[in-house]
Amino acid sequence: MVALTLGGPSVPERIRWADGLTIKVPADIKHLVAQRSTEPAIQAAALQTAARDLRMRRAFLSAAPAVARLPISYRVVWAPLRRGIARVMGRVQRWRQNAWAQFPGWPIDLSADVIADLAGPDPARVSSPTPVLLTHDIDSPEGLRNLVDMFLPIEEAVGARSASYIVPHAWPLEMELISEVVARGHEIGVHGYDHSARTPFASPDERRARLAAGHDLGRQFGAVGYRAPSLVRTQALLDDLALLYRYDSSIPTSGGPFPTANNGCATARPWLIGNLWEIPLSLPRDGSLRFLGYSPSQITRMWLEIATLIARSGGVVNLLTHCERGFSGNRAMLEAYRQFIGEMATDSRFEFMLPRVLVQALDEGSRQWSRKP
Repeated sequence: MVALTLGGPSVPERIRWADGLTIKVPADIKHLVAQRSTEPAIQAAALQTAARDLRMRRAFLSAAPAVARLPISYRVVWAPLRRGIARVMGRVQRWRQNAWAQFPGWPIDLSADVIADLAGPDPARVSSPTPVLLTHDIDSPEGLRNLVDMFLPIEEAVGARSASYIVPHAWPLEMELISEVVARGHEIGVHGYDHSARTPFASPDERRARLAAGHDLGRQFGAVGYRAPSLVRTQALLDDLALLYRYDSSIPTSGGPFPTANNGCATARPWLIGNLWEIPLSLPRDGSLRFLGYSPSQITRMWLEIATLIARSGGVVNLLTHCERGFSGNRAMLEAYRQFIGEMATDSRFEFMLPRVLVQALDEGSRQWSRKP
């Protein structure tokens, strides 16, 4: 991969949103970005192919990460100890960014969107106002309780609703709380099977059995979306998900060091993988940022800066937070979260939207909507 910094009077109008941005492309297509072909149709087709290839280049994991190779579920380790180990590892990784963020770059990489726009008007581009998706991974009973007690009131105070992904078969679920979340207008999705991250690399029969068991739970609450635990995903997993769900949201725009180095899709725009919509996680997630040692105030600033770039780029702002105390369910991080969504609520460039509503619009062929009064 080679880095290119965009700028200058020769930059086409349709990628002026990326002025000054550094993108990364394979060396063998560098000439397509720089040259002005005498055959525009051939140039456009080559760039469209390059954009698709960039999205998929690191979208899936080629091998199971350590968390999925353990003989027992990593969840048997005491949660504070797990987070402590992750923080130690994260502090080390923060100084090794050149190794784990070669492609996609960190904390945001929109290389695929730039290449798609160079090819011509991109049908994947989302019109203004920019959808803002607030999503939570509910990784424990504590997370579900904190969702209801701490996060929903903050969201509802600014007229927002969120989507929460529930682990269906890891602990006894408080079905009344989940029903309350739905009754208050929020969305429920499915978060794997038992959060062991084994499903994507299981045998086909075991993988489909796990997915079917999770879907049985999600169907009770109208779930149409899925998110893989620890964002461990494969092409085979998404192929099976397409039989059960309308969308997946397991691929980060820029994955950082977790679950493996150099993973992500380098786009903030939804796209179809077969018949399944993929809604990329376009903002850096809370767990990665905390493990890397960012403070709550730094996290808020980063989220706001990246959201502004995504709004210019025609993408979707998709934020993942965890509701447990060790992640975002504490005073400092809750305040960071409150500040972020408060800014989104008062900025006319953005509109809160549930993933299922976004996907319905995409299914209907619309990428343009009006801000609600």
